[in-house]
Amino acid sequence: MKYRLFLISALFGISNLLLASDEVVVTPARHSQDIDEVIPSVIVIDRETIERTPSADVADLLRWYAGVEIGRTGGFGQQTSVFVRGANSNHTAVLINGVKMNSATTGAPALEIINASVIERIEVIKGPRSTVYGSEALGGVINIITTTDQVKNNAAVHISRGRYSTTEQGVDLKFSNDYAIGDFSFNSIDSDGFPATTNSNTDHGHDNETVDINLKTALGRSNWKFGYWQTEGNTEYDSFGTDLDQDRKNDVLNATFDLPITEKWFSSLSISKIKDEIRQNQVNFLGDEDFTFTDRIVYDWKNDISIIDNIFTFGATKTDEDTESHSFGTRYKENTDSYSLYANQQFKFGKHSVFGSTRYVNHDDFGDETLWNAEYRYQLTKKTRMFASLGTGFRAPDSNARFGFGGNPDLKEETSRSIELGMNYDFSQFNKVSLRAYENKIKDLIETILIDPGAFTFENRNVSDARIQGLELKFQHQSKHWHVNLEGTLKNPRNESDDSLLLRRAKRSLNGTLVYKHDKYFVQLNGLLSSERRDFGDVELSGYGLVDLSAGMHFPKATLSVKVDNLFDKDYELASDFNTPGQSVFAELRIKLTD
Repeated sequence: MKYRLFLISALFGISNLLLASDEVVVTPARHSQDIDEVIPSVIVIDRETIERTPSADVADLLRWYAGVEIGRTGGFGQQTSVFVRGANSNHTAVLINGVKMNSATTGAPALEIINASVIERIEVIKGPRSTVYGSEALGGVINIITTTDQVKNNAAVHISRGRYSTTEQGVDLKFSNDYAIGDFSFNSIDSDGFPATTNSNTDHGHDNETVDINLKTALGRSNWKFGYWQTEGNTEYDSFGTDLDQDRKNDVLNATFDLPITEKWFSSLSISKIKDEIRQNQVNFLGDEDFTFTDRIVYDWKNDISIIDNIFTFGATKTDEDTESHSFGTRYKENTDSYSLYANQQFKFGKHSVFGSTRYVNHDDFGDETLWNAEYRYQLTKKTRMFASLGTGFRAPDSNARFGFGGNPDLKEETSRSIELGMNYDFSQFNKVSLRAYENKIKDLIETILIDPGAFTFENRNVSDARIQGLELKFQHQSKHWHVNLEGTLKNPRNESDDSLLLRRAKRSLNGTLVYKHDKYFVQLNGLLSSERRDFGDVELSGYGLVDLSAGMHFPKATLSVKVDNLFDKDYELASDFNTPGQSVFAELRIKLTD
């Protein structure tokens, strides 16, 4: 019995590597790695941090970290963009437990509907990772993990109340025995909201329900994993002065079969299916109801072979994607297939560590693409590590760009080439500093061009190139009671076609978190300073500063906390002519029903 449970934990930990520290990440190479061995810049947000931070969705959590910027057209549930190191929102692959959930109609992720309360952990890779995750990952990767292998039998509930008549409640169940480990989470949120646009007096509300189920079990020498995540809700919004609303539903289903071929070779076969549906609840000016659908099935065969202290990974992926859309009279229904072969290997010898990866892609529309990535780490001294990386990325044109408004079936893929240099220095066991410099060149950016002013005809074309250069400096202190994280960013995100700044991206920012933790209570301050940004219509958005405060008391089986968003009630914009929340106070109670 004990062997069976051990096998479940070992295999679903993805590798049998002996890890040097307690902090482990799985996103950079799709297998477990000690975070000190990872070469790219990685953000890790654990469950404890998520529970302390005022956040309704993933975007609220990510905005406090250097290299991640958020654009939002209003409050809860409104359209949200994420810019990782200045890349476009559709240049970031967003994963739910390793399964990509980006919409195939727009290419962008729907961060505004991913509720923070069901998340165990978030791992963010800053920089291209297309060799590992394919299309969309030319700016970065956000892996949202809702399950854990460290499971004990327990049950918990939480309830939250706050400004804008916002209510949230949920339940979390976990179990573990000799045969299986699993968890179940349910969460709902409802808010009256506030006017999404600056010229509206009508509140635009949002409601959402999320279900997350995960189960892992062993059958003989094999292991099986099943995961299902669904979120469904309604959002009211403002469209040119008209109050509208839409329903949205997202499903991510994944089944994985693991089998040890030998003591050193683990093979896994996974099948995942995602659905992204948006339905407008009113007719457009033509009398039609608009909608967009994405239905994607991915078959993935992955192999991990342990070679001394290194892991060689190789595999193949097939993606079958169906999209359908009806928007303001433009309608299409399209099927797209793609195939990939991939491999990556990390070598460690003495003070040196090298990571190399490659991916070959065969796509229905643009043909073949071969990607590569090379990374190097050198242990200069016991306290100092140096980094260098060089690689390529790509994004396949989404269905809207090819067949929607201004559709152009002959679009090429967007491609990138990046370089990064960095250094980590450990002053002591508790204090660390890191410096990263990077450049990402993106070619053949897709833009909508007015080609006939008389007929008001538009077409999507590959017309722009971008160059994003940046410098990130980070200081971190971690001790028993104190946690300090201070990060500064200098960035130059340029459209090289007209030498303009890329929209909604700041050149300078400063992020900070200060936490004091005690056995019986905690206090946390989050701060953000951002410089001015350019927006549509050549509008300049003013720079702004934000502070959030949260504090809580721990009881034997409960935690009571108060969280204040926008502590000093600052007026600011993340998108031109769209409102942001004022000072908002939320009270939350979390109760453990079992030990």
